[in-house]
Amino acid sequence: MLYFEDIGVGDFKASTDDYVLTAAEIIEFCGKWDPLPFHVDEQAAAATPVGKLFTSAVHSMAIAIRLGHQMQIEPTATVMGLGWDEVRFRTPACVGDALRVRGEIIETRLSESQPGLGIVRSELKLTNQRGETVIEFKAAALIRRRPQES
Repeated sequence: MLYFEDIGVGDFKASTDDYVLTAAEIIEFCGKWDPLPFHVDEQAAAATPVGKLFTSAVHSMAIAIRLGHQMQIEPTATVMGLGWDEVRFRTPACVGDALRVRGEIIETRLSESQPGLGIVRSELKLTNQRGETVIEFKAAALIRRRPQES
């Protein structure tokens, strides 16, 4: 188990496997959560500047979060997420894109209001096979400190 004390500024992790988007997945997710024509209809998407089916930013964010969890080699003593900042959608994720995420710890500090806990901030980027950034954001999480031995 990784505790707050095991995490340092500059620690870096990246997903090792690509996540490839399919038309069926985009249409299913967007049909339920973001049913704009260019997310659920290939002809409508072809008429946009993107020129082909692309997923919603919400779907891309969900993929980034999932890949971020998968790159954790060892379980972390996470209590809860505290929020996202500086969320930027840079380029659409399209059918056939192979997505990866990378994350870097940018800040650690002890919680002032909750003894025994620390706050960890990280910067995450979801990129495609061309190295283009799809989404980038900063995330904060509340992490347990290592238990004191008696």
